[in-house]
Amino acid sequence: MVTLLVGLVVCIPVITVFLMSLRTGLPGRSGPLTIENFQEVFLDPFTYQVLLNTALFALGTIVVTLLFAVPIVWLLTRTDLPYRKTIYVLMTAGILIPTFLRTIAWILLLSPKIGLINQLIMELLGLENPPFSLYNIPGMAFVQGISLVPAAFFMLSAAYSAMDPSLEEAAYASGVSKLRTFLKINLPITVPAIAAVMIYLLMTAFSVFEAPAILGLPADIYVLSSVIYFAITPQVGLPDYGLAGAYGLIMLVTGVAASVLYFRIVRESRKYVVVTGRGYRPKRIELGRYRYLAVAFILLYFAFEIFMPFAVLVWASLLPYLQVPSMAALSKVTLAAYQSIPEYAGLRPFMNTFILIGLAPAVAIAVSIAISWIVVRTRYRIRGLLDGLAFLPHAVPHILFAVALSYLALVYRTALPIYGTIFIIVFAHAISFISYGTRVMNSAMIQIDPELEEAGRACGASTPRVVGRITIPLVAAAVFNGWLWIALLSYREVTMALVLYSPGSEVISTLIWKMWTSAYVSQVSALGVVMILIVLVLVLVLRTVFVRAQMGTPMQG
Repeated sequence: MVTLLVGLVVCIPVITVFLMSLRTGLPGRSGPLTIENFQEVFLDPFTYQVLLNTALFALGTIVVTLLFAVPIVWLLTRTDLPYRKTIYVLMTAGILIPTFLRTIAWILLLSPKIGLINQLIMELLGLENPPFSLYNIPGMAFVQGISLVPAAFFMLSAAYSAMDPSLEEAAYASGVSKLRTFLKINLPITVPAIAAVMIYLLMTAFSVFEAPAILGLPADIYVLSSVIYFAITPQVGLPDYGLAGAYGLIMLVTGVAASVLYFRIVRESRKYVVVTGRGYRPKRIELGRYRYLAVAFILLYFAFEIFMPFAVLVWASLLPYLQVPSMAALSKVTLAAYQSIPEYAGLRPFMNTFILIGLAPAVAIAVSIAISWIVVRTRYRIRGLLDGLAFLPHAVPHILFAVALSYLALVYRTALPIYGTIFIIVFAHAISFISYGTRVMNSAMIQIDPELEEAGRACGASTPRVVGRITIPLVAAAVFNGWLWIALLSYREVTMALVLYSPGSEVISTLIWKMWTSAYVSQVSALGVVMILIVLVLVLVLRTVFVRAQMGTPMQG
């Protein structure tokens, strides 16, 4: 039953994309099956420019991400770098700033017209033209790549932490330098882990919408995600779901192929095992005089990731218009943008946001618990299929998933009246993030001895009661962490909400997006700062409450 339900929920949107690509006209009024959309896509030279832009953007994103992630993870896991705990905390904190807010912040810093850094350099050096611009593919890749460093960092940490130090010691004993050892030993050994991260980054870069849309569209640079978005939300004319489906199928095939390659690389990584049961002893490399250079490199990353974006948002929110910091600018500081938030935002976007981050992770984790229990605890033949279906949403780009749900909700709006409500956004997030929930719950349940559940059944308890009274309390930390992670993903995600929202179902992220397109710089910055502070407070409060609840829970015999 669970397999059938998950299969329907996950596969129907995928099938919908395929059917969309074979039809013309509006949802519910489509004509007969046709390949007209594919002819329009593949006979248009614009398509190949879009594919080239997407590929270059993805490649640039991977390069920027790994350029920071690999050295940082090596420094933190293999060396005596100081302030490691602080760096770990800051790396986690970077996740709290949504990508679209970071993109807006970098526009405020490096825009050719209003960017503070450009204005400052032009003023100091007497330049007539701004030295930097983000409205190009390298600029898009820089912002997106910086945003993905925390994910790559945590994915690579395990591989570098588990590396046998005897390999490095042998190199040092032979007189090999630290840099050469890193390039000739550390990097080759972690090739499978790095390759897996590269596939993950490729899947992400091919599907993201925020940075390519905000930075690319002003320069008429389109990628697959932005073409799909404007196919269903045109500035003039009617939505073209058929064209969106045809472009979406290209994206979908790429995502599925990348997922297959990802699993194959992970499976083959066993050949590169370097930690065995004997002789392993973790040891950190002494950086010596290079430690301050290493700290400076990491501080540079955090300046790009957190400090500069947040600082410019705060600065812009305090001024009636953006200007270079000076005594004259300080005299114009005001809280007007914050004071007017209730006027231009109202309560509804905040209420909808809290509904979203409350319901979406709850549904996703509940379904994930059921799936993981079947996959880990039973011998059903379909458990492998079920696990694969649960991971499938990760291969489906968010914009594609949202377009498919929008199409289905329009076709079946009488039977399922959720189109234009907050609940279609909740449903989209819950299903899209099941893959994250099942990865967390699978790992947690594998560590629980089945004998504990068998003892419960021996006492006459039913399976649901055993799961509810024994299994879930034992994996409570994983349930909380999974819920919190999905809540954060839902809070900072804007693409699906942007496709699915209607007047009355806005969330904070869509409100900021809408105001940015109307050039309300001060108000957008103020709302962005509030959005970041809200999630920071929520995370701290929820984690504190959970830790205290865990400490106060007595062990039951």
